[in-house]
Amino acid sequence: MKLLENKGICILLMLVLMAGGFWLGGYKGLSGQYSKVEDVFFVGEDGDGICVANDLNERVTAAQNLVTIASNYAGVSDARKAVSDAAAALSSNLQSSDVAAIIESNRQLDTAMTALYNDLGQESLSQNHEKYRQSLYANFNSRGDIISHDPYNNYAQEYNQLLKGFPASLLVAITPAHEAVIFY
Repeated sequence: MKLLENKGICILLMLVLMAGGFWLGGYKGLSGQYSKVEDVFFVGEDGDGICVANDLNERVTAAQNLVTIASNYAGVSDARKAVSDAAAALSSNLQSSDVAAIIESNRQLDTAMTALYNDLGQESLSQNHEKYRQSLYANFNSRGDIISHDPYNNYAQEYNQLLKGFPASLLVAITPAHEAVIFY
């Protein structure tokens, strides 16, 4: 083991091991922090299911119900299909852990719902359908408002601030750590 008797090689080996430990430990720490942010998104701050993902599921349900009403009116078929497709995409993305994709599909559903709501408003709806149209759209928007006040956004902002500090900013440059996406 003459190699380990060389002082220069030992110092180099020590520095490599320290850098590797810093990199691995730092990344593991950041990863754990990001997992906490994701947990708030998918299961809630207290793990009780009161979370963004639940509210998004409720938005999907409201959208699907509005599509059911719209199926009675031929003049809104394009808007109905757009909402149906956007709701299916959001529902599918909710099964993944890709928060950015979920947020984008929610944005698309939001746009499609507004168009369908407005298009249905131009139709001669029955009294019940008009009442349901307004109620479903109000519920849909209410869930969006609830999401904007969800603790997830605070957790995501705090995590993003952590990434900007030292030494996390160094780790971000050399690891696959990434910022959390702010919802609203």
